[in-house]
Amino acid sequence: MEILRRIDKGYRLIEQAKDKSERLMNVESIKRLKHELDLILKEENAIRVQVDQARTGLLIKEKQLSDVDRQLLSILEKLYESEHQNSKILQELKKQEVIKETILKDKKINLEDEIMKEFYIIEKFSKELNLFKSKYNKVEKQYNSKKISQHEKVAYLEDKIKLMEKKIRKLRKSADPDLLRLYDKKRQTMKVVFTRAENGVCEICHMTLSTSLIEKVENCSEIVECDCCNRILYLEEIKDNDETL
Repeated sequence: MEILRRIDKGYRLIEQAKDKSERLMNVESIKRLKHELDLILKEENAIRVQVDQARTGLLIKEKQLSDVDRQLLSILEKLYESEHQNSKILQELKKQEVIKETILKDKKINLEDEIMKEFYIIEKFSKELNLFKSKYNKVEKQYNSKKISQHEKVAYLEDKIKLMEKKIRKLRKSADPDLLRLYDKKRQTMKVVFTRAENGVCEICHMTLSTSLIEKVENCSEIVECDCCNRILYLEEIKDNDETL
């Protein structure tokens, strides 16, 4: 009976350690920091998209400007070639080239303004990205520090669980096989197998126990079950440290 109770205590300590481990990995502070990291990353990615769009726009406008410069150069060459020619056709062509030149110069001015705007946008968003990176690194450091601390506690609990399991295996080898089978069967359907009989009452179901049943529990000569909840009754707690078996 004593061995069964120690085995049961071991299983309960394991459950407590597992529950504590799960809570440690789901603490609100870690969740909050992870949520904050996700938000920063989301905002950073949104800005990065705008920077990429601005850079793409800049490349397009720089190419357009290059094309305009080539066209202007071509017009200047044509104007230079026709400068000393007086035929009416050539003069008319010269006028057309001058008009084209004026249009292209206006286009060049507009493109240069747009390119400056793209540079400004890229610079502005790049500064924002640096701020977000700095903020992300700061929060990430807090998050990792917290997580490492929690992992260390979880690792301690996992070692504790392994030690308990080892002790339970040793105790099971020395337990009465018939009693162990009865205990294992009850554990399949009950979260709590043992219950204290205190002041003539079952501590779990609160059923009043008969005098004869109490006497059997006091004698400790056999396993005694509560007539109501069928849990195994005992009178005294195991007198040792809560962390040992």
